[in-house]
Amino acid sequence: MRVSIFTRYIAKSLLTFFAGVVGVLTFVIFMNHFIKVVGMAMEYGTGIGWIVASLLSILPDVFCLSAPMAFQIAVLLTLTNMSEQGELIALRAAGFSFKEIVQPLLACAVILSVLLVIMGNWLTPKSYKQFLNRKEEAYSKITKVTLEPRTFMNLGDWDLYVEDLDPKTNTAKQIHLIRKNDNGALSTKVNASSGRIILSDTAVGLQLQDGQMQRVSDKDPSSLIAANFDSYTMSISLLKEHTRRLKVGEMTTTKLLRKLRKEPLDEKTANEYRTGISMRNVLALSPLILLFVSCPIGFSLGKRTNKGWGMLWSVIIIFTFYLLMTLGLSLGKKYVWLSYPGPWLPVIIGIFVARWLWKKRLNI
Repeated sequence: MRVSIFTRYIAKSLLTFFAGVVGVLTFVIFMNHFIKVVGMAMEYGTGIGWIVASLLSILPDVFCLSAPMAFQIAVLLTLTNMSEQGELIALRAAGFSFKEIVQPLLACAVILSVLLVIMGNWLTPKSYKQFLNRKEEAYSKITKVTLEPRTFMNLGDWDLYVEDLDPKTNTAKQIHLIRKNDNGALSTKVNASSGRIILSDTAVGLQLQDGQMQRVSDKDPSSLIAANFDSYTMSISLLKEHTRRLKVGEMTTTKLLRKLRKEPLDEKTANEYRTGISMRNVLALSPLILLFVSCPIGFSLGKRTNKGWGMLWSVIIIFTFYLLMTLGLSLGKKYVWLSYPGPWLPVIIGIFVARWLWKKRLNI
């Protein structure tokens, strides 16, 4: 019974701190993405629906980044709070060992690590791919077009100019079109005395009346081909042709492993795939390593210690962990034989440091 009450108490304290810290960290990281997404929306002329869907696609990735750091901070805040209140001394006097005190924290770390393994290897890549697809969709569309008279309007390869425009009927007078990139020609011009302009999300349709088309050859600029027309209909696409290369972050671990086994990859790409797989699992298992490094420090803090010391040690531990991971990641991308084990450098060093701390500071 006493173990059950104690487990609920310490787990509740940990989860309270974790929820607060992960909320703050997620907000800070999320705001950076928010500014970028809004900037893209303004550049590409997308709507509020695109912004909301893009931000929701980023959330899993933001959580995977903030959760390990939040958990480590929550562990030290929990232990320093218990030390400040004299609860650690009371627990030890009641017969609780350090290992028994750690058990509720360890259970929470295991649950979080399992969640991060699933998210990092499968769910987050899928959501990140959705974000990149939406970004690509927005990028492939020319910036929002607004039809205005006496103004040159960029429509991709074409520039459109109209002398007069009736927005109610979409009828225009003195329409001029100039194509800048036209295979086999220096330029292509279409002039019409009148016509209708129909604007949609993906194209601009033109129904031209009484005009002329002129084409200047790129081989002989003095050669001009001209043709008059009474009626001519044309459509200008607002979509850009663009093919992007899949990024590591948008491919699930299963897909990365399949590519490594079955596809002929260059050394740089293969190393990028291997280090990407390792880094996902290092981040997923980091709560366990950070827990075992943090607990001896939290247990050894005196009763007069306040939460400021817990935050200070958290910053030091997190900074060192991510510094070692960055170093391991760089080594893994540089050397083939370190592509898998390289990113595990902070975990390997963390195990030895945790063992030394438990032995030296707690005599275990």
